[in-house]
Amino acid sequence: QDCPQYDAQRHKGMGRKFYGRQDFNPTLIITQMVAMQAAFFASLGIASSAALMCIGGHVELGRIFRSAEYSGEDWIALCLATVVTAVVMVAVLVLVVERAKKCLDFVVTYHFFHFLTTWACGGLPLQGAWWACNVSAIVLATVVGEWCCIKAEQQEIPLGRRKEEAVDLQQV
Repeated sequence: QDCPQYDAQRHKGMGRKFYGRQDFNPTLIITQMVAMQAAFFASLGIASSAALMCIGGHVELGRIFRSAEYSGEDWIALCLATVVTAVVMVAVLVLVVERAKKCLDFVVTYHFFHFLTTWACGGLPLQGAWWACNVSAIVLATVVGEWCCIKAEQQEIPLGRRKEEAVDLQQV
């Protein structure tokens, strides 16, 4: 008990060093990542289809997985779809991830899986436009997502009372 080399109280929470007050929950993290990845691909597919239809381009879902498409005549539509997807993913981040400090991890992870899928389907992405669009989308989704999550974290916690019933402490 009096041993200065080991303090049980000080080492009590060391297992949670990187996870704050929440316990490490791999099932939750995997579920969140699957939801984020599904939302990303669905949003990118819908946005790219809509953008390509607007300019009269050939609509094919596989185009989002081929980086060579970013050097053709429709690259602006695909880049616009990537940016629109980043904006949509901000809303998904707020709903699914909820924590500002986790936004960068999730955004980079779903873009990393997009990179791997693109590499598997169409070869290593070498087009500068593909990299510029995706890096811009990562930055946009991360910065705006963190800002929105911080705003959501700073909201007052309702205590179950209606405003009319709340006690004004200054009048008491």
